[in-house]
Amino acid sequence: MRDCIGVEKLGTPAVAIVTQPFLHLAKTTAEIAGTKAFPVITIPHPQAGLPRDLVAQRIGAVMDDIVGALTKPQAEEVKTAKVVRPEPEVVRCDGDSLSSALREVNEYFYRQKWTDGFPIVPPTEEAVQWMLKGTYREPDEVVGLIPPAYGKATIRNIAINCVMAGAQPEYMPVVIAAVEAVTAPEFAVSEKRWGLAGLQTSTGPCTPLLIVNGPIAKSLEIISGRGCFSRGHKANATIGRALRLVLTNAGGSYPGVNDMKGQGSSQEFTFCVAEHEEHRVYHQGQHPWKPLHVELGYSSEDSTVTAVPAWLPQNIADSDDCSPAILDRVATEISTLGVVPYTIDRDCVLILGPTHAGCLADAGMTKEDIRQYVWANAVLPWGQYKKQYPGPNRLQPGWMKFINDDSALVHVYKSPENFHVIVAGGDCPYSQAVRVCSKPATRKIKLHKE
Repeated sequence: MRDCIGVEKLGTPAVAIVTQPFLHLAKTTAEIAGTKAFPVITIPHPQAGLPRDLVAQRIGAVMDDIVGALTKPQAEEVKTAKVVRPEPEVVRCDGDSLSSALREVNEYFYRQKWTDGFPIVPPTEEAVQWMLKGTYREPDEVVGLIPPAYGKATIRNIAINCVMAGAQPEYMPVVIAAVEAVTAPEFAVSEKRWGLAGLQTSTGPCTPLLIVNGPIAKSLEIISGRGCFSRGHKANATIGRALRLVLTNAGGSYPGVNDMKGQGSSQEFTFCVAEHEEHRVYHQGQHPWKPLHVELGYSSEDSTVTAVPAWLPQNIADSDDCSPAILDRVATEISTLGVVPYTIDRDCVLILGPTHAGCLADAGMTKEDIRQYVWANAVLPWGQYKKQYPGPNRLQPGWMKFINDDSALVHVYKSPENFHVIVAGGDCPYSQAVRVCSKPATRKIKLHKE
């Protein structure tokens, strides 16, 4: 929608065509962009999976409206539209007692869609000032713009959401870096350019996974070992939750309103982990593994957050074999029809449990070896692949040589560089693979001015 308005402002006629459930999203996006007058044409939902003649019939029914919208002069407000951001407000909630006032705050915030459904800690001025003690940065500094409302995520706004999430002041630098990462340009770099706007409004269950590296993970007790994605870990839970609340409140993204996820996922509440850098694979053997942030060019003494636009994790269990054959199971799981990356340049995070990681390291494998092996073996027969994902936009360079050979094996990821390998969890034969719907972004956690 914002692209349509941008095209119109450049002098080229444009019109937005949406299915009925997305009408509200289109209108609110236009309103946030500064215009209520931009033409929006609706067609029945859904379109996916329908016969071509039915789709053509539906388009034909609104073709006159499309032509009319493209040939009619646009309202002046469309040409001069500017993003509208509401002013912050102070809310007063009273009660006969502390507990009744707390209930009133939570009920009011819930009705305003400012929560994730769980109770929040009231962001009083005193609490926000306490949270701001966790950072040297000025409260009015804008860290990023959060779609779809493109609200300003200021340091103060981040602090407010950290209070609501139950976080500690020392978590603030991590959450700030996470906001920097999800609003980074590279977070949206892929052939379909999903980025944060896609995560915030799409029908798919994609949400940011935060991977914390460096000394800060240990000092803040961000769990990387047993149960790292489980309940009961304050830092993991509240850092991930704080980011989600920032995305909700600064971004104006509300489930069923303009966040159109068909089912969503429980990872949306919080999805934060540290890499298990103390595991022996990082310190022993002829070729110790490098942590993710070191692979990306940071110092081992730096602390970083990597934001991964993640689909749901796939569990990988193998208790019978302690050998590189474990990676055959990994390659099979990530090649399953229904979860392949549609030949788009997307990534995959392999979260190896310590047992699997130890077996691979003992066999002399490095992270690079793992990436190469999984890429080489994550393949599908062309005949099987083309039935599931037909169309010329699915073709990879070089595939024409076997376009008529249904037995030929094709890679479901473009290169070994599409894989990121970390170790996390407890000693047991379980790992996870997390497909990525765009590209990860990493930012340094800054504790003081540099």
